[in-house]
Amino acid sequence: MNKTDLKSLSEEELKEGLKRIGEEPYRARQIFRWLYKTSVRSFDEMTDLAKESREKLKTKFHITHLVTLDSKRSKLDGTTKYLFKLEDSNTIETVFLPEKSRTAICLSSQVGCKYGCSFCASAPFGFVRNLLPSEIIDEVLAVRRENPRAVLTNLVFMGIGEPFDNYYNVMKAVRIFNDEDAFNIGARRITISTCGIIPGIERLGGEGLQVELAVSLHSADDRVRSELVPINKKYPLKDLIGACKKYIDKTNRVITFEYILIKDVNSSRADAIQLARLIKGMKCKVNTISYNQIKAKGYNPPSRAQTAVFLNTLRDSGINAISRKSKGEDIDAGCGQLRISEL
Repeated sequence: MNKTDLKSLSEEELKEGLKRIGEEPYRARQIFRWLYKTSVRSFDEMTDLAKESREKLKTKFHITHLVTLDSKRSKLDGTTKYLFKLEDSNTIETVFLPEKSRTAICLSSQVGCKYGCSFCASAPFGFVRNLLPSEIIDEVLAVRRENPRAVLTNLVFMGIGEPFDNYYNVMKAVRIFNDEDAFNIGARRITISTCGIIPGIERLGGEGLQVELAVSLHSADDRVRSELVPINKKYPLKDLIGACKKYIDKTNRVITFEYILIKDVNSSRADAIQLARLIKGMKCKVNTISYNQIKAKGYNPPSRAQTAVFLNTLRDSGINAISRKSKGEDIDAGCGQLRISEL
C-alpha cells in the first residue's frame, strides 16, 4: 500500500502532508478532531471538508482500524478484555479497566515480546513485530467505541510487549494522546512500564513530558531478578537503579517500582528488607500485586498474611508501598496474563 498511514502522523506532519497535495494546513486540526474526538473511520464522515478534498485525501492517506474478534467481561469487577485483529491478521489483547475514581485502558505496544519474563503469559509466544503508532491509537479508539458512556481518564502501557523496545512508535502515540486537538489526555495520566531497558529510561528523561514511569523490579537480588526478568543480565540492578536515580534527578518525577509477589521466590520479610535497602532515599513508591495464575513455572501467590508482612516491612523502613488488587483475573486479564491469542 503506497498510501500514508494517517493516524501515525503528528499534527505537524499531517500539515506538511496536506501542503504537498494542495490542501490548507489548518485542515489538519479538523482531521485530528474528526479522527480522535468523533472517532470517524472514513473520510466521507468528515462532513465539514469539501467533497473534492475528501476524494483527494482518499488517494493519499489510509485510515487504519482494528477488528474486534472477541471480548470477555469480568463478573468480578467489570474489567473487559478485547482480542483485536490487526490489518495484517496478527492479534493483540487490550484491557478496559473501569473503576469508581478513574477509567483506564491497558495498552499493548508489540505483537508478542522478546524479553521472556518467567511470570508472563505472552513470553512463550516470542516476538512478532512492533505496533505502529496508529495501531496503538486504534486500541483506544476501539475500546472507546465499545464503551461510549465511559469517560477515559488514564492510559497504561502495561499490556503485551516492552514499550521501550518500540520507543519511537510508543512516544509518537503518547504525543497524539496528549495533543489537545486529539485525545487531550494529560501526560501525568499516561504510564509507561518497562522491564528495565536503561536506554529507554534515559531517553524518556529527556522528552520533557510529565508521563509516569513504572519499572518492573520484582526482586532486589540480581540472581532472583535474572530468573524472573532475564534482561537483568544485561542491565543489572546496580545499573538500573543508577539510571532511575538519574531520571528522578533530571525530571523530579516519582518512579513506581512494580513488584509481583510470588510465594517462596520474592515475597519474604528478608526480600522486603533487601528491597528497602536498595531504593531507600529515592523519590519512588512500590506497587505490589500478587502473582496471577498462568501456565508458567509453577509459581503461586503468597498468602494475605505474607503480603501484609512484606508491605509492613517496607513501610516500617520508610518506603511508600501499596498493594494493588488485580483486575479481571477470571478472564485472564490480570497483570502478566495477556498473550497473543486467537479464537
